[in-house]
Amino acid sequence: MKLFPKFIAVIACIALMPVFSGCKNVEDAVPVSAETQITALSVPETTVPAASETTTVTTEPEPVYKTVSFAVTGDNLIHSSIYDQANTRAGGEGYDFSYAYENVIDLIQPADIAVINQETLICNDIFPPSTYPMFNSPTELGDYMLEIGFDVFTIANNHTLDKGTEGLSACLDYWESRPEAVVCGAYRDSEDESHIRTLEEKGIVFSFLSYTESLNGLSLPADSPLVIGRTEDVDLMCEQIKQAKEISDVCVVALHWGVENSDIISDYQRTVAKTLSDAGADIIIGNHPHVLRDIEEIEREDGSVTLCAYSLGNFISAQSVGQNLIGGVLQFDVTVCTENAPDDDKSPIIRNIELIPVITHYEGNYRNIRLYPLSEYTREMADSHGVRNMCVFGYDYIFEVLERNINEKYLKID
Repeated sequence: MKLFPKFIAVIACIALMPVFSGCKNVEDAVPVSAETQITALSVPETTVPAASETTTVTTEPEPVYKTVSFAVTGDNLIHSSIYDQANTRAGGEGYDFSYAYENVIDLIQPADIAVINQETLICNDIFPPSTYPMFNSPTELGDYMLEIGFDVFTIANNHTLDKGTEGLSACLDYWESRPEAVVCGAYRDSEDESHIRTLEEKGIVFSFLSYTESLNGLSLPADSPLVIGRTEDVDLMCEQIKQAKEISDVCVVALHWGVENSDIISDYQRTVAKTLSDAGADIIIGNHPHVLRDIEEIEREDGSVTLCAYSLGNFISAQSVGQNLIGGVLQFDVTVCTENAPDDDKSPIIRNIELIPVITHYEGNYRNIRLYPLSEYTREMADSHGVRNMCVFGYDYIFEVLERNINEKYLKID
């Protein structure tokens, strides 16, 4: 049958309409930007594109950021009144430390990583518990610290040799039997020290180093293989920080330093903190003075920042100076680009820095020692504190100390 030319042309137009309509829709659906490339089809007027010639869309992979939350505390300083009450609460059989810490568990457990300076040795129960000036704590203490959420224990401090090399070796035995704990600052030997402690959380690797300025006049015997991290060799600390950064995304350094009971941050400490920051330390945790000192964000040349808390005071203690009973839990978030980092920049971003004050409370004769967040501590409790028999202390005094020592932008009281 013979078809008229006009009729043929109409049919051809109808057949080609979906083809051109489809190409327009694909191009409209994907916006053109610096991160998006579109390969447009060149379609001959009379040719239908093959299936392999469909529109190609190329996008750059999006960076992936992960955030890890931290809770960091000061010195866990266990005097006899603390372990004696724990023994009493356990009925004389063992030690129950829950009463002392139960009010602050909510400051520790939610954190992805919680760090504490374990000031007193835990000598695996080969020595009986002992108090000042040569401390040793029962294993139940370490077990309970793990139970309430602490992950990292720094043990380089002025009491690391309180029980000699036998005590330190026994302490390392105890922590070795608790593989869930990351412990740094004292090591079996130089080879053990070279294995820098790390912890991976959400794809971010954290490294931990710990050093002390003093050993209370004690020292390791010349023939002992044991190693204790010391602040006296700044070059060695910098070298170890650089080694830590080679195997981790974030380096955390604990420093047991400064003058006890002094609010003053020395020029030397600021200089060392800047030196360690430039070497690659991302977080510096200061302890030892038993009082709170200020927090600083140290800027590096590349624009990244080191968080430095010069002293977090005591976490818990039974000391007799009012200021020793005001400590803090430092909370912050660390964010790292774990995939597709722009310009390969994986510098950690530290945000949401908050110091939550905590008060060690006890009654007369150091009875019923327990911790409270300041937000739960009342004027009436401060007025009844047993330390008032020995020194100035009170609700207003607490705020005077905080306002004097901590930048208000970091303080969280409510």
